[in-house]
Amino acid sequence: MLLHSLVQHAESRQDAVPDYYQQRQIMWQIDLSSAGNTEPLIIDLRPAKGEERRTVTAPYTGRSGKNPPPFLLADSALYVLAHPGLVKSPDEEKVPSTSPKDISKARERHAAYRDMVTSWCNEHPDLPQAHTVAAWLGICTPDHWPDGMDQGHLVAISVDGQWIHDLPQAQHWWANKVKSTKSGKPGKSQEGFCLVCGQTGSLLSTLPVPIKGLPNSGMNTQLICLNQPAHYRAGIKQLGATPVCVRCGTKAATALNTLLADPEHHTRAGDSAIVWWTRNPTAETDMWTLDNPDPTEVAQLIDGLNHPHKGRDALAALDDAFHATTLRVNTNRVIVADWITIPVPELKQRLGAWFTDQQTWDGWNNTYVYWSVWRLALSGARWDKRKNKYIDTTVPKHLQADLAKAALHGTPPPAHILPVLMQRIRADHHIDRPRIALLRLALTRTTTRHKELCVPRLNTESTEPGYVCGRIMAMLEAIQRKAMPKVNTTITDKYLTTAVVSPRAVLTRLRLGARPHLRTIARKSEPAARAMENRMREAFDLLDALPAHLNAEQQALFILGYEHQRAHSARAAAEAIKAREAGKELADDQAADALPEATEDTNTTDNTLW
Repeated sequence: MLLHSLVQHAESRQDAVPDYYQQRQIMWQIDLSSAGNTEPLIIDLRPAKGEERRTVTAPYTGRSGKNPPPFLLADSALYVLAHPGLVKSPDEEKVPSTSPKDISKARERHAAYRDMVTSWCNEHPDLPQAHTVAAWLGICTPDHWPDGMDQGHLVAISVDGQWIHDLPQAQHWWANKVKSTKSGKPGKSQEGFCLVCGQTGSLLSTLPVPIKGLPNSGMNTQLICLNQPAHYRAGIKQLGATPVCVRCGTKAATALNTLLADPEHHTRAGDSAIVWWTRNPTAETDMWTLDNPDPTEVAQLIDGLNHPHKGRDALAALDDAFHATTLRVNTNRVIVADWITIPVPELKQRLGAWFTDQQTWDGWNNTYVYWSVWRLALSGARWDKRKNKYIDTTVPKHLQADLAKAALHGTPPPAHILPVLMQRIRADHHIDRPRIALLRLALTRTTTRHKELCVPRLNTESTEPGYVCGRIMAMLEAIQRKAMPKVNTTITDKYLTTAVVSPRAVLTRLRLGARPHLRTIARKSEPAARAMENRMREAFDLLDALPAHLNAEQQALFILGYEHQRAHSARAAAEAIKAREAGKELADDQAADALPEATEDTNTTDNTLW
């Protein structure tokens, strides 16, 4: 199914890459003159620092063994110019190697390159560019190379500025050359039934095009590779037991490489790569919003979720299919970690549900916030307090790819993410909106008993013990900050680890310790102190008794309630600022939530609670 979809995509693209060609970084250009009366011009195309590298679509196929064959017209300097490679001289400068072994190897590779290019020139006697290239080969004696050139640098030949390998005569000749070498050993029948297209034709012994662009991929990473006895089927190795015709194998591998080179059709996710495409190449999928959520695009997806029959493309794309696959590499073999095919409208429904389930509210700015998959995955890492950032090397393995899979399939995230996230929060006490979004996502998609709590904003009517205890913790912290604007270490910093597990012991003590703070607040604003005390009493009254212990799910609700209360207070503080600027007198609730005005003699150490 994967190969069949890739072949369909290759045939539908208008900018399809020729068979056995691939995007490659070019570093040197040998420009020949059709007049034949000037020396070849060698142009350095290496990018300067900060510049984008120059790429061209050039001949390419997998090559290995003791004597790997050359590529037509565009190959490394080892083949094109017999470059022996750079080595360090006694004065630490890089100079061409003078080792007899390196020189002999370079000459052998160059001889094979000359034979191939000469063969192509002889088969196209009426082509002017072939005459020019043949004339250059006749006088070319490579023993001097430009400064900075190394044997691995890609060198391509042009005539009057036109790349020779882009000529149709070069593309057809190279394709036939590779097909003849990849269809099996001479004298053995390679005709059979192709499992991809369902037609009889010439079969491949190995896929002719390696896969490039995957994390940790090597020089010859194969999409299908059966070269060990454990992989054989009925004792048949390689593609003998998985028959794929030359046309389908070539198109599928070339299409996958094209997608991996296109930033609009793939993304990196740790050691994985997620590739997507549609049956109709012009169809809009909004897939990129997973990596870069745009508020306008996300709003459209959520609106489409709420109104499935609304919108100009609601029914227009029913016949179009969306394909996505997650790929990894293991010992130069491609691992298909995930594969999905769904209609484009259903994809948009799932993306809308994804952003709805991870939606968070920024109370200060009164806006909803959405997070990319990589940002959600990063929030599952450890938090470094000294550097004030996440340690990206501690992100749980495959989490980014697993979250993308959950978004595309409409399924819950990995089961381990909730306990891992709670362990991180208890350890580093860092609670930000990306972590709350990941927490909401895990709760919303793995539990159904607390749907009303897994909303982006505060629920003041809930009597869920964990959620209410989290709200109370946020209220107690707000009282402390109101009384001590310049406090360095809050009660959350000191007691969150214990409070989230055993709230009765901690919250009872902190409630007693809040009384001196309320008296301090009352000396400045008695209505504010009264409002904060009443608010906290109402929260305590929602519970018959404070729970002694909370289970894993209730601990997550504790953090959710804590953050919801903080966001609600932030919104009230923003409204209080606007009221002050307008010269209005603050109501009791506004006075309670208004940001405190710090004074120079305020103590920065809180000793009233213990």
